[in-house]
Amino acid sequence: MRYLRSTGLLTGVFLTVFVMPVAASAAETKISFSSLDKSQTYQLSGTLYLPENAASPCPAIVLVHGTSGINQVGKLYREPVLGAGIAIFEVDFKTGIFTGPMDRPHPDSFLPMAFAALKELRKNPAIDSNHIGIMGFSLGGGITMRTAVDENRQKWMGSEKGFVAHVAFYPVSKPLVKIIEHSSGLTGAPIIIFYGTEDSYGEGKAVPELKNMLKKKFNFDVTTVEYAGATHDFNRAGRSFSYRDPAAIGGTAKIKWDPDAAHDSVTKVVAFLHENLAAK
Repeated sequence: MRYLRSTGLLTGVFLTVFVMPVAASAAETKISFSSLDKSQTYQLSGTLYLPENAASPCPAIVLVHGTSGINQVGKLYREPVLGAGIAIFEVDFKTGIFTGPMDRPHPDSFLPMAFAALKELRKNPAIDSNHIGIMGFSLGGGITMRTAVDENRQKWMGSEKGFVAHVAFYPVSKPLVKIIEHSSGLTGAPIIIFYGTEDSYGEGKAVPELKNMLKKKFNFDVTTVEYAGATHDFNRAGRSFSYRDPAAIGGTAKIKWDPDAAHDSVTKVVAFLHENLAAK
């Protein structure tokens, strides 16, 4: 097992969470909804997975994919999260909107979609409307972080509460440092960020910089989990490849499956969600 570094609320104190196998396919529901930005005419959709034999209403997360769309990365966390009694609303923010890195919209464009998914979940009687978090990968991680900025919550939710927990995987943090630094602050909901030191988008330097800025300017402690030697998309099972992306350093992103980091992150995700989405 390689060296990994975890800092923040989970440092040194990890919950023991017993996860029971779940047959997720038995409780899948396709849901269509619209963006809160009325100028965006796309018809959005997502699949709601409800945990079996869980108390109702139950807590939930909105799960947001990266630029490649819904794939095996999200699936890696599905059974463990459901097994912890937490529902998953896995949204599709790609179909009919963009095709890849070259025509991908700015992450801010997805904020009214993410908050629309939150509002949609709150209408569902099976979901505890007061305990809904968000989790995302790469592009989805950046969206996850942006929903934690209070100005964004106010713009799209008004006086309504936003997400109560944020799980961001390699969220391309370099632009986030300036964006959040020049904002009025965060909502205060807990945040955890997972990243590798060999990330092609510079997360090895940018995430610690973001963490330090949040502490210094807003006295906010974000939990970070660093995996030495891990790349972007380290939790994309069985894959190792490169692709062009103007946002990556040198215009090329390198991906390599890292089973140790991936499986460790599953345990920490479940612990974080169990701690922060349980009814207080």
